Amino acid sequence: MDQAAQVSPEKQTSRKILHFKVALVIIFAVFFPCMLGLFFQLTGLLYILAAAISAVLAIVLLFWILTPLGILVKSTRTFADGNLNHRIDLRSGDEFEDVGNSFNTMAEKLSARIQKIENDKAIAISEKNKFDEILSSVIDGIIALDFNKNIMFLNKASEELIGLRKSDVLGKSIDQIIRLFSGQEEILPKNYCQESFNQTAKLVGKDGKQAKVNLMTTQINGTVQTNLNCILIIHDLSKEEELEQMKLDFVSMASHELKTPLTSIVGYLSVFLDENKDKIPAESLELLNKTFIAAKQLQVLIQNLLNVNKIEKEQLSVSPQPTDYLPILTKAVEDLRSQATQKNIVLSVVSPTETLPKVIADPIRINEVITNLISNAINYTNPNGKIAVSVKVSPNNITTTVSDTGIGIPNEAIPRLFSKFFRVPNASQQANKGTGLGLYISKSIVEKLHGKIWVESEPGKGSKFSFTLPIITVSTSVLKNNKFVSGAIQSGALNY
Repeated sequence: MDQAAQVSPEKQTSRKILHFKVALVIIFAVFFPCMLGLFFQLTGLLYILAAAISAVLAIVLLFWILTPLGILVKSTRTFADGNLNHRIDLRSGDEFEDVGNSFNTMAEKLSARIQKIENDKAIAISEKNKFDEILSSVIDGIIALDFNKNIMFLNKASEELIGLRKSDVLGKSIDQIIRLFSGQEEILPKNYCQESFNQTAKLVGKDGKQAKVNLMTTQINGTVQTNLNCILIIHDLSKEEELEQMKLDFVSMASHELKTPLTSIVGYLSVFLDENKDKIPAESLELLNKTFIAAKQLQVLIQNLLNVNKIEKEQLSVSPQPTDYLPILTKAVEDLRSQATQKNIVLSVVSPTETLPKVIADPIRINEVITNLISNAINYTNPNGKIAVSVKVSPNNITTTVSDTGIGIPNEAIPRLFSKFFRVPNASQQANKGTGLGLYISKSIVEKLHGKIWVESEPGKGSKFSFTLPIITVSTSVLKNNKFVSGAIQSGALNY
């Protein structure tokens, strides 16, 4: 099928009309004067007059033909100036009318497309505003960085943290706005802009404004088009620390207020029982003994609360000194033997195969550690179980292990076992309420003595709690362990 056959009849008709108009112009401009001259035998001025009349008629016809073209040009300029509602009204019946109709169709489609774009833009702006409102209400600081570590976005919480407004920081490098430190070491953007970074740090913002924060980041696998590389989530710990400090101060105050009268109660009961145990009836003596034990337990609880307060304030002191370890260990076991016997638990010390060297320890504090570990073993071992305390000597330290045949500890609980106030959930041990402070305090004491503490356990098969203490070697009155000097140790002056 040729090209002519593909043209609609209407277009063929409009094309013929335009061709006819052009032919008229040519006839009047060229052939009409010649025809008049031949037919009327015109010469000279008459022929020139006829040619002039023909030219005028040709110009009029040409103007008539080109008027729609002028309308098209004018309408196109109007549309280009932004008047998208403008339409062309041509009724010339030729191809100019077809062009006008095509222009109107194009304008309709373009207007519809632009309107759709405007609607989509309005929806996008609305969604962005909602997203901005959501991010603004988040109490944590949120900062988005591009591939060059320049700030693309930050919310109101971030503005408060760094002390600058969004307009002052957008497009600027993050390390020009804030600096982050872990201890004395600065954390650089190339280090924290990575997968799953999560660390407590000190944030330094405008004019040296400082805040303790928890920094969490995630790396975005963005494209060049989005230019989004890294998102920072900054949680301000300052208020939490302030609240925690208030709680610690309250606990400290309450514990001190309770400690004084309770010490008097325990002291008076102890003296009364010693002097009158043979003079009062057995039932009354049993009640007094239970009262005395309960008062002692409360005294231990209050002391633990005070110790936790000191640990949190980094005021828990130890007095490390060269110590004979075996007598301390043996005494702690003997003090708890009666408690184990009441539950029909066998508590024993595995005698070392060699003489134990002296360790660097605080006798009072290390006794607390041993007592806590054995007490826990008794509490979480069922009747007729066994608890064994053993020591092992290595070149640099002594390892003490308290093994039991108790209920064991679930694997998911082990990472939090030495945390403050954490207790392992166990329905069969509801009677053993505990406070969740013993292991936390023990860990702090052992670490202050430059040792380590850990646990190995399997549910239903018991647990093994172990801790190490450094061995002391003396040479020219100076300990080879460079943490201590013999003179300071002998005076008990070190305070960690």
